[in-house]
Amino acid sequence: MRITMKEIAKEAGVSVTTVSHVINGSKKITEETYNRVMDIVNKYNYVPNYSAKNLRNNTTKTAGLIVPSFPDSFVTQYINAISLRAKEMNYNLLFVNTNEDVDYEESTLKLFSSQMVDGIILAPAASYSKPFPYDIHSIMKNLPVVLISRYHDALSDTPMVCQDDYQAGFDAAKHLLSHGHKKMVVVYAMDDIGPTFNRIKGFKTALEQEGLTLDPEQIIDGEATVQGAEKAVKKLINNQPDITAMFLLNDSMTIGAISALKDMNVSIPNDMAIIGFGDFPSASIISRPITTISASAETMGRTAFDMLLNKINNPDYNNKVIVPTYLIKRKSCGC
Repeated sequence: MRITMKEIAKEAGVSVTTVSHVINGSKKITEETYNRVMDIVNKYNYVPNYSAKNLRNNTTKTAGLIVPSFPDSFVTQYINAISLRAKEMNYNLLFVNTNEDVDYEESTLKLFSSQMVDGIILAPAASYSKPFPYDIHSIMKNLPVVLISRYHDALSDTPMVCQDDYQAGFDAAKHLLSHGHKKMVVVYAMDDIGPTFNRIKGFKTALEQEGLTLDPEQIIDGEATVQGAEKAVKKLINNQPDITAMFLLNDSMTIGAISALKDMNVSIPNDMAIIGFGDFPSASIISRPITTISASAETMGRTAFDMLLNKINNPDYNNKVIVPTYLIKRKSCGC
């Protein structure tokens, strides 16, 4: 049978208030009393009824995190940072990966909004160039939401933290241009999301400043995976042998590209220069250390959670934070 706080108090010979202070750490209790109460709590494996407590306090001390995928270290790092920051702030975290399924995203948001969480950090799966696929504003009426990494024009009135994707693409192209490359490709993960759109836009702008173009056949789909990039890069080498450099928009695809080039005896950087995005852990120690564009995923994650706390406490909060990206020069471009 489930033991109650009242029964614990009776067995310990103390008040229910004292038991509450012991369990919640809300007041200093003598060591003897604390140990006596906790012995009974442990004996019966007592777990507080948080749902009843939350109804009384109008809070759950729980946040939701919804991401569309996490195939690379950059996303994993900001997820971990959010988790650590939630713990520091005495919050629980409910995490869902929707695998780019907008219907699943919608149902998860509706579930979380039914008093399960105090607010949500969301990286939406919606296509950037199309209308938002469901009525997210009705879900958000009573649910604080902060966007991370991905964005959408329909959510312009929503707090957001993201990386400077335009600058990332611009800097990648500028660096390749500085090494004399004129025929380049961009290997993307998802073709219609904000980060991809803006990284390609920045890349194109840098080329245009030098009188060069990025043609449609130079923007290829790497399927966000190691295997997808391997397949795409092998096809690229066969079909466009004049390409001398590539910018890969996530870590998994960078690994796939390295594997494909090795299989085809294409030398990095002599035959093909590579810039990745995200800076996976072994990027600096492989035989040709990989030049990358990155942003502080830890800063993004921690900032997103702090913004969510702001939104929970102030419904009018609507800040936008752009985390700078930076170039890490290594040998894969010839540096």
